[in-house]
Amino acid sequence: MAKRVTRREFIQGAALTAAGVALGACKPAATPTPPPAPTKAPPAAVPTKAPPTAVPPPTKPPIVEITLSRYEHPAQPIRENAPGHLAITEHTGVKVKFSVVPQADYAQKQQLWLSTKQVPDLLHVNSPDQLRDFAKPDIILPIMPLVDKYAPHLKQYIEQNKEMKKYTNGGVLYYIPAVLFNWKKLAPMPLIRKDLLDKAGLPEPKSMEELFETLKELKKANPGTLGITCRNGTKWLLVTIGYPMGTGLGAQQWYYGPYYDHDLKRWQYGPIHPEFADMLDYFAKAYKEGILDPDFAATTTDQWHQKNSAGKGLFSWDNMSFLVRWNLAIRQQDPSATWGAMPTLSFKKFHRGYDYSGLYDGWAIGANTKYPDRVIQLLDWMVTPFGIDLTNWGIEGKHFTRKKPLPEKIDDYTEAGLVKALPKDRNELLPEVWKEYSTKSDPFRTYQSDVGVGQLDFNQIYDHSVIYLWDPPGEMDAAYAMLAADTVLKPRGRQPSLEPAESERVKKIQADCEAIMYPAFDKVILGQWTLSDYDKAVQEAKKAGAEDWEKILNEAEARLA
Repeated sequence: MAKRVTRREFIQGAALTAAGVALGACKPAATPTPPPAPTKAPPAAVPTKAPPTAVPPPTKPPIVEITLSRYEHPAQPIRENAPGHLAITEHTGVKVKFSVVPQADYAQKQQLWLSTKQVPDLLHVNSPDQLRDFAKPDIILPIMPLVDKYAPHLKQYIEQNKEMKKYTNGGVLYYIPAVLFNWKKLAPMPLIRKDLLDKAGLPEPKSMEELFETLKELKKANPGTLGITCRNGTKWLLVTIGYPMGTGLGAQQWYYGPYYDHDLKRWQYGPIHPEFADMLDYFAKAYKEGILDPDFAATTTDQWHQKNSAGKGLFSWDNMSFLVRWNLAIRQQDPSATWGAMPTLSFKKFHRGYDYSGLYDGWAIGANTKYPDRVIQLLDWMVTPFGIDLTNWGIEGKHFTRKKPLPEKIDDYTEAGLVKALPKDRNELLPEVWKEYSTKSDPFRTYQSDVGVGQLDFNQIYDHSVIYLWDPPGEMDAAYAMLAADTVLKPRGRQPSLEPAESERVKKIQADCEAIMYPAFDKVILGQWTLSDYDKAVQEAKKAGAEDWEKILNEAEARLA
């Protein structure tokens, strides 16, 4: 089983220095919630003969063991001895030991490993911002010297994805971002209980202002419900909904700093601008009216899912794919219950939103690794056609069958090239496998957890065709079509690489601004502060260098032009 760092051990570890930190003891993976009924009949079993394909035979190089650290998503526990992980060892000779950290604690734990130079062989990285202060060869290894020597497929992969330059630190690539393909456009979207709207005779709201009044009516009609729910506390709420409301808090959900404003074409530290105060005022009124979950600041991801799956939540702004999970659960109580997505809501003069397009998280290599050649060769294998299939679908004959031959190599590693080389209909889950997971509360994430595959596991190129296999027919197709037609969505910005002196300056500004602004968010929402009080915090943040932070990032962005 994967080694897990408990919250208590994490807190203890934060007080330790380079002498070492003890990772958490093994414990059983989380048990899925009681299964609902299947949403559709499993596909008919049609005996097929696998076409000729370029599947390499298992290899028997000397086995080495490496440690990999990443966050564990609550919906997809990491299972160290999952079939997919064992198959990686069989084909590469590399045994991967997993050291996982609860998702909410990972960013801090990651920074502890980096600051004490105790980086594992492979470290999960969400963006170059996380490496900003530690991009040094004695902490993490520069990628390209290893790629040039040992990894021809990765070399092609990196060279053909032109945005890689945005993922460097000081012009040097220290981790390998992931690419996804065969995906349907996905974004954080406004999600609402559509059945309750219909029952109350209310139209879908078109704006945040209309949503406010709609939720007041729904609360009256459905006593005991919570209204707006969110996960992972105040910062996650504000970063997810900030851009649609005309502001922002971070380049992505793991970094709560300046955001890229596509309207203004510049980086802005949202909390010091008037639009952020407008957003806080909205949620302060929602809290006062009782249409914001009173536990919004402390709700974990698991608790959030439980609330929305049990009929407590009325509205969330989050990943649209969670609709499948909530509907499967809530329809056990009421077959007509329906969570549904709406087009992006406007707010005041703004009508815009973020999607999930672009490069993704990936892997950095710790400078202390004993096997840099084997680690980079492992990642190189993972971007071959066979490696992509194994780390996304599982094992041929046990989990899926091939309907089309697997190519010997990939000529084009752009998204379009991957789709052409590995179309979504090339594989098919075995009918008995599909049927088994159709009864789970979160089918594709449970499948990926059990098999040891997918974006939330150990992977380098994400084939999203697998995640749609259990979607309710028609219902989710319509939701994805709605999202694809939503023209106000933009890719979430990735912060540009900074020079060492800029990085040091930003580090100080960030620490000072966070100490000033973070407590202020909750104080305004909870009604403990007025907006005048908040403005005093804004002025303090400006004195601490918030505007200089913006200037540094905008100058760095200009260098990329």
